[in-house]
Amino acid sequence: MVVKRGLPEDMTVLLRQLVMNGHIRIAGTVLYVYFVRCWQLDEECAAYYMQRYFQKYYASQLQKHKQRSIKT
Repeated sequence: MVVKRGLPEDMTVLLRQLVMNGHIRIAGTVLYVYFVRCWQLDEECAAYYMQRYFQKYYASQLQKHKQRSIKT
C-alpha cells in the first residue's frame, strides 16, 4: 500500500505566511531544504517539486514574483 506523504501543517502555515508577506523566495528555499533533508530527494527533484508546489498553490503570487524579477 502506498502512503501519501504530505507537508506537515506547521510547514504549510509557514509557507503561507511567507508568501503572503511577499517573501516567496525565502519560502521556496525553506521548501527546497525540507525536500532535500526530510524526504531525502536529490537536488534536481527537490527543485522540480518546489516549483510545482508554488505553481499549484500560489500561482498568482508566483507570477507577480516572476514579473518583478524580470523588471529588475
